[in-house]
Amino acid sequence: MLLNNALLLVLLVLAVAGGWTLGRSGLRMDMAGRAQLPSQYYRGFNFLLDGEEEDAVDAFTEALAVNEETLDTHIALGSVLRKRGEVDRAIRMHQNLLKRPQLSVVQLHQSHLELARDFIAAGLYDRAEQLLVDLAAQSSEFSATAQRHLLDVYEAQRDWSAAVTIAEELIARAESEGQSAAGHGQPAQQLRGHYLCELAEHAIESGGYDAAKSFYEQALRGQPQELRALMGIVRCALKDGDGTLAMTYFSRMMGSGRRCTPEMLGLLRDVCSAESDSDVYLSSLQQYYDQQHSPLLALALAEELAQQQGVEAARLFLRSTLDQYPSASVAASLALGGLESEQARPERDVLDQLIRNDHGYQCDHCGFSGKTRHWRCPGCRHWDSLHYRGGALEQLNGR
Repeated sequence: MLLNNALLLVLLVLAVAGGWTLGRSGLRMDMAGRAQLPSQYYRGFNFLLDGEEEDAVDAFTEALAVNEETLDTHIALGSVLRKRGEVDRAIRMHQNLLKRPQLSVVQLHQSHLELARDFIAAGLYDRAEQLLVDLAAQSSEFSATAQRHLLDVYEAQRDWSAAVTIAEELIARAESEGQSAAGHGQPAQQLRGHYLCELAEHAIESGGYDAAKSFYEQALRGQPQELRALMGIVRCALKDGDGTLAMTYFSRMMGSGRRCTPEMLGLLRDVCSAESDSDVYLSSLQQYYDQQHSPLLALALAEELAQQQGVEAARLFLRSTLDQYPSASVAASLALGGLESEQARPERDVLDQLIRNDHGYQCDHCGFSGKTRHWRCPGCRHWDSLHYRGGALEQLNGR
């Protein structure tokens, strides 16, 4: 905190001194500003010498005149305060900007946007929402940015219907301008899909599977390979007892290019259980493994082979996979099969733990890791950024 205050004070001192020098050289400045600036400047130094850093920051901030040349400095200082968690001071600074009559309409809109960001950081979502709604309607320069921040507000409030509306407006705006709907942050199409999935899951909690299925279908219209929506509609089809529809959508999952995960395998088993053919799970695993040769699929296929064709068939399959696709976890599984005596229990425990540690999820954006999937990262709040890291052993060994 002391280092941060020191850096902020240096910035303020330089900004105020620079502004005063320019003013002395002929930069337009009202007479009140000329008279007030030195007293605030030296007042800040007195606070600094007395060790009162917080008061020094406030004094130097007051000494920095607000005009077209210094607005960006005020905005930057407010952003620094907000990022340091001093949201109340950032709010005061930006509210002070809005009282200045010499700012242009664009500058006022920029100040309103910064104040809305302060309110979001403070958790004052209703006040932020009103500012952002007005900006989105009144400012051509900041309309899209305001809508992006409105998504933050609605996500925090879990108002998924309102979030869907804003995401669709961003998509329509981008299409009309011939641009991508990515903007700042994740693509609006992707966000819309997850908002619709949130609505679907809320409907499921209330027993509304028909409504949930409709939400999932809407999500797939914009993102036909959206994994979350595909998994959701498969579950809805199973709930309706429609195994054929469930398998159709799961086949789309298999062809989506997304890496197989434990919950996808569990869903595949549920889908195949709804079929009358007892071999459909084995054939589906084989088809899936032909598309992606992951250790997770290899081990699942070997387990099913052992149940249907015997342990030796499973071992032959695993050995054949090792020739083409070397895998530490597959090798460990084979080694476990040869350690059946009681004396080999310590070795079995080590190898079993080795295989178990090869599972889990990690965020591509911030590095957050966990044992279960979160559709929204608890660390950085990105959507669908946690991906299955099975095969980590192979990566560690240079495979």
